[in-house]
Parts: sequence; structure tokens; C-alpha cells
Amino acid sequence: MLIWSGWGIGVVIIAFIGLVIAFAAGDALMTQFAMPSGPANSAGIIVGGVLAAVGMILLTRWRVRRESRTFIDERTGERVAVRPSAGSLFFIPTRY
Repeated sequence: MLIWSGWGIGVVIIAFIGLVIAFAAGDALMTQFAMPSGPANSAGIIVGGVLAAVGMILLTRWRVRRESRTFIDERTGERVAVRPSAGSLFFIPTRY
């Protein structure tokens, strides 16, 4: 069973990094500002999620920004531009 294609594995890696940042930010908020664990962990999850989303946007833009290749259909003479894909995870494109 194919789980990812192309750079789709980057979704898992970036999500893991975001999770580590979320736990670190939650712990830092609890110790620095003496916040209760509930709001501190919630704020940490928000920070980690936003950073993971930004990382995925940057990964996708880096992969899709590459130059497209142009092919010509011999029967119709139509030009078709093909861009490289950023990949997918569980058949969901990484741009989503």
C-alpha cells in the first residue's frame, strides 16, 4: 500500500516538528508565566500548528515553483505544460 508519493512524507516530518514545538511552547508558557496547564498547552498547540502550517506552505511552494515542461500533442498540436507535483499523503495533495 502506497502511503505517500513525492515529498508527501514531508507532511509527517513537519507535523512531528510542529508537535515538538507545541509541547515545548506549552511547557515554556507554564514555567515562564505561571499559567495553568490547560491554557498553556492550548496556546502551545496553536503555536505548533501555525508553524507546521507555514512549513507545509513553504515546502509546497518550493516544490511547485520549479519550471514546467512543455509537451506538444502530435495529433492535435496542442501544447501542454506539466509542473512537478509536491506529492501527496494518503492520496491528499500536500497543498491541502
